[in-house]
Amino acid sequence: MSWKTLFACGLRSPVVAAGILFAGFFAPPIPAIAQAQTIETIEECNQFADLVNRNQEILAAFEVEINRFSANAVEAETLDEIRQAASQYVAAVNEVTDNLATLATDLEDLAIADGELSIYRDDYITVVSGFSAALDVVSGAMAGVADAASEAELSENLGAVQTDTTEAIEQIDELAIDESDLLNDFNAYCGAS
Repeated sequence: MSWKTLFACGLRSPVVAAGILFAGFFAPPIPAIAQAQTIETIEECNQFADLVNRNQEILAAFEVEINRFSANAVEAETLDEIRQAASQYVAAVNEVTDNLATLATDLEDLAIADGELSIYRDDYITVVSGFSAALDVVSGAMAGVADAASEAELSENLGAVQTDTTEAIEQIDELAIDESDLLNDFNAYCGAS
């Protein structure tokens, strides 16, 4: 299989899938909180929901970059074009992981008195950090493609992308389920419809 075929197949399957899976499993914006137990709990629910909803903004920007990358990857034919497309992907993933790190810090800094909400916050930090770690693996694998100095090295590095990203994509799948369950529990607790 040629390096062009590997690039076309490899970058449009697991690596792009990571972006699509990641972007596709975040919960929709949480509606206004209606029925929490106390005024303080309502405020805490709203603060937590505001931070969780920032993911929508982070992922919308990431999805735009992934779509741009996909278009460039399809058109890439030369080593330099492939390297440029891979660099674009690495930059997009690095930006989203930076944003996720900021979100995790903001969640850690969120003072929550309600014990149940505190557990949801801590669990959500774990999910966000897990997404970030999985995307770091994908970014690292793609960085090898961006740094390939020859077609032979490119072929080898594209094979590594396939191998290295499989586990990261599985982790993203599992985290997406955890996140969905967590947000469903949060919505039920806070009375969001």
